[in-house]
Amino acid sequence: MRSYQIIEILADVVKATASGCSLTLIDGSGEKYVIDCPKINYTFGNSQYVKDRLDELSLMPEGNQIKFPLIALFCPFKEARDSAEYYSRANVNILIACSTSKDYSNEQRLVYSFQNILRPIYERFLLALKDDGRIDVAYNGIIGHDYSENYSYGRYGAHTGTGDALSEPIDAINISNLVLTVKKPNCRLQ
Repeated sequence: MRSYQIIEILADVVKATASGCSLTLIDGSGEKYVIDCPKINYTFGNSQYVKDRLDELSLMPEGNQIKFPLIALFCPFKEARDSAEYYSRANVNILIACSTSKDYSNEQRLVYSFQNILRPIYERFLLALKDDGRIDVAYNGIIGHDYSENYSYGRYGAHTGTGDALSEPIDAINISNLVLTVKKPNCRLQ
């Protein structure tokens, strides 16, 4: 039986995001090649938890290969469960991140990180949300949210609310106020 809790729904959506998503990588000689998106690391919690989880993965030999790309759901968030029309409704904040280099210029970040990795994951993430079936999509097919590309994390570091810096540079898309309306459970969808 599929869960109707937002944390679990997004775990399924992130898993589906990697399917059918292609990324363009550029090797040291400047050659471009297209790969299928690897499994996307999904985590949820506050910014300190996300940082700690990434630090834990850095300590494992295979951890560096699985920590990025990353989709993080920031918690806590409030769910309105006040309508007979839907199961719950919440505005959530999400980070889509990839590893980068502090030495990259913004122009390089635009190509290497945003055009080639982050934007394709973002677009596939939105499609996976719409395809999931548990999220109510507006009649126009839009799931409302605010979108921001953050170029400063890679050069100046990403920090938690307490000021702790991530141990490595990232480039990221911040999705804020993502409006998720979870439909009422339906026996046919389970």
